[in-house]
Amino acid sequence: MSTPRYAIGIDLGTSNSALAYAELGGDGPAEVLAVAQWDSEGRIVEAETLPSALLRPDPDLAGRLGAAGPGGETTWVVGRMARRMAGETPGRVVISAKSWLAHHAADRAAAFLPWGDETLDPAERISPVQASALILAHLRAVWETRFAGLGPDYAFNAQDVTVTVPASFDPVAQRLTLDAAAAAGFPPTTRLVEEPQAAFAWWLERHDDPWAALPASADAKSPRHVVVVDIGGGTSDFSLFALDPAQPGSAPRIRRVAVSDHILLGGDNIDLALAHRLEPGFTNGFDRLTGTPWDHLVARCRDLKERALSGDGPAEESFPVALPGRGSSLIAAARTVGLRRDELESVLFDGFFPTCDAAATPSRLTGAVQSWGLPYAHDSAVTHHLAAFLAERPRVDAVLCNGGTLTPPRLRQHLADLIGGWQGGPAPVLLEPHRLDLAVALGAACAARRRLRHASRIEAGAGHAVFLEVHRPGEAAALVCLLPHGTPPEREVELGDLDLRLRVNRPVRFRLHISTRHENALAGTVLPPDPLTFQALPPLETMVTLDPAPDDAEATIPVALTARLNPLGLLQVACRALEAGPPRVWPLDFDLRPDASPAETLVETTPRLEPNVAPGRIVTGGSDLADRLFRPVGKGEKLAAPRLLQTLEQILGLPRAQWNGSVVRALWDGLEAEGDGRTLSVEHEETWLGLAGYFLRPGFGAAGDISRMDSLWRRISPGPCFPGKRIRLHQYILWRRLAGGLSRDRQEALLAPERDSLLTKNNASPELVRMAGAFERVSLDLKTALAERFLAVAVDLMRERQHVAPYLAALGGVLNRTPLYAGPDSVTAPALVERAFEALRDFDWSEPDFSEAQNLFLRAARAVEDRRIDLPDPLRRKIASRLEKGGVAPTRTARLREIVPVERAERLGGFGEDLPPGLILS
Repeated sequence: MSTPRYAIGIDLGTSNSALAYAELGGDGPAEVLAVAQWDSEGRIVEAETLPSALLRPDPDLAGRLGAAGPGGETTWVVGRMARRMAGETPGRVVISAKSWLAHHAADRAAAFLPWGDETLDPAERISPVQASALILAHLRAVWETRFAGLGPDYAFNAQDVTVTVPASFDPVAQRLTLDAAAAAGFPPTTRLVEEPQAAFAWWLERHDDPWAALPASADAKSPRHVVVVDIGGGTSDFSLFALDPAQPGSAPRIRRVAVSDHILLGGDNIDLALAHRLEPGFTNGFDRLTGTPWDHLVARCRDLKERALSGDGPAEESFPVALPGRGSSLIAAARTVGLRRDELESVLFDGFFPTCDAAATPSRLTGAVQSWGLPYAHDSAVTHHLAAFLAERPRVDAVLCNGGTLTPPRLRQHLADLIGGWQGGPAPVLLEPHRLDLAVALGAACAARRRLRHASRIEAGAGHAVFLEVHRPGEAAALVCLLPHGTPPEREVELGDLDLRLRVNRPVRFRLHISTRHENALAGTVLPPDPLTFQALPPLETMVTLDPAPDDAEATIPVALTARLNPLGLLQVACRALEAGPPRVWPLDFDLRPDASPAETLVETTPRLEPNVAPGRIVTGGSDLADRLFRPVGKGEKLAAPRLLQTLEQILGLPRAQWNGSVVRALWDGLEAEGDGRTLSVEHEETWLGLAGYFLRPGFGAAGDISRMDSLWRRISPGPCFPGKRIRLHQYILWRRLAGGLSRDRQEALLAPERDSLLTKNNASPELVRMAGAFERVSLDLKTALAERFLAVAVDLMRERQHVAPYLAALGGVLNRTPLYAGPDSVTAPALVERAFEALRDFDWSEPDFSEAQNLFLRAARAVEDRRIDLPDPLRRKIASRLEKGGVAPTRTARLREIVPVERAERLGGFGEDLPPGLILS
């Protein structure tokens, strides 16, 4: 590859993105690339920033725009036009895609954006990674258009390219950002740099003597500390830098010494707060806006905020916000509500930047499952987060602000004054920012140029200390420091002097934890888990196989661990065998695209999947099971799953309710090998199906479950060996138990031949109805049809006092606000729950025959803090009161009145158990 001509820096922002470049052959200033983009239909403009919004135009608009836009896009429009259309057709616009990249409760490779809207067909939606890739691809295409005629060495991929990320991005979000860059056609050498570091690099670029720009100190030999406060559209990001006194004839040494935790709190939250403030003016205070009207209002508030913060004005200056009429909805006609400048400043200074003392800490919603939508910080006071970040850290001498939210000079000075008060002295020097909206891109380009010239630059290694979970026999799991904070890129750290042993030839789990508060931890430091100072990352579930396999099922080998940041800044971890013989190394390639399953968000502190039955007993039980399933039934002998389970209880010496996941999966392996025994008789097939459903429930949660479900599907999908109602019934039960392990395609394939029975007839099998209610991944259209049908049948059955429990249970599944295994995009519209309540409210739910209605509404009316999913507050309160009158305890209805963390027991009922940690620490 030829020597690059330019260093390119790209700010992939939540609200706006930008591209800057610095010529490597000269000392000229970095420049910003003017980005061509659609401004409106028929009008293309160039601007220094590209709004990070994407519009999926309808076919008519797409035809009028032409085959390709200025960035080369064909099906998605990026930029100004998309941002404008967010207030007109929000269901076709993706915003805040970057914020989703750090959301561990979501499968960021899954296509669910635009979030929470049903306007687009599922096939038209995109994932957060795809959305980020489209923004990057637009910038790349504009560069190519600008420089295409100058020769191949001007091509985008011939340059040195850097993409910026928040300093708080963990290794998962970093890897996904590079995945998006690769999908956009970026060169494989693309690097990442932290946004506050890039902003500080831009300030340094414009000061030949940065030491002179900082305040003098009584101790001329002590370092000076600068805090960068970067508040963009999606995150609040803090970094602390130290400048050491320069030696004669040299520049001062500059080090990044601390970064903040990931704080999803920024301009987007201010938009939401303004929308909340204006909402009563549109609804007369009677209810909440939902769906499209709410999205309209948030988009208008975003525009209002940007206009107001772009300049100063009198306190009484008013900014109008108009919403279009919605016919029979809450907004009967177009209305306009105004917001005064002093009201906006009150939201800013009182809500997001309140005065507080140095001991302030952000409030937390401990134990909660992350929001279905973006997991915004529970405490919206940026100053609380900043105070907690600076606590027990060196005294701040200067403050550099960055990000569009900090445009008002008064707000920047307010932050400096607060920090001075926390330190018991005068305010630190407020460094003058330059181009708050472009500093990150410009700084990234300048920092890359200095790196390529081997000039002095900011020293910044690992922003987090990285720990790996290990098992200490007889004790809770511990965390071993794998990569200390500040470790430079490409420096390998080896843990060879710890007595670490690797479990082999069995499924195990490796889980990383990161911390911004253990900056002094050395490699090999062992600490207990602490959810307040550690963040757990998605686990790697794998199996290290030795050949030949050891005889001992619990075999381990001694290993050393190595870790390093590669030149691109990504974490690489490996296990190296310490036994004599040929060198053996197993890279731990952490799967940084976690499953959508909320089970992955449950952090275990103790190993839970040690087999709780002696291995020899499991082998004996499996042999007995195979013997009974692979021979004809003798005279007077009855074959049935319950009988075999009772026999297994005797052999294993433990009641089945106490068998853990390791035991039941081992029993499945034996059952699967004897699958041909199903062909002997209808009793054999019936028994085999019953045992399969028991051993594989809930269809996921253990390493290898994907292949197990694939194997089961191959055996069952061709059809039963003994067709008939009896076997169909057991297949319904099987698939209901294993619903969480079935993809959407498989769930819909199972329902396809049953649609007529479910949607038009009154004689559907109860087990078929329950199965349909357990299928959370089917399309919303099918779910809606099922809900309407189940509700109509349930009302008829309740009037006739017939058995209605299967329909009420299935309704509870279809209308559930917190699905057990599917994502938030699978949740049905709140209006369906309201219709169900109105249809069923006059029945006595405390009667035994109707008691399933209580569980239905405990699931269907639960509060999840998302307007697209939540029922209106008055309706939830009404349902809660109705449940309490029927005898439901207030401790259970509390989850309808307010956000109540999902308890671990609730999740374990639907998910498998964790695998044991792969490493044992003596």
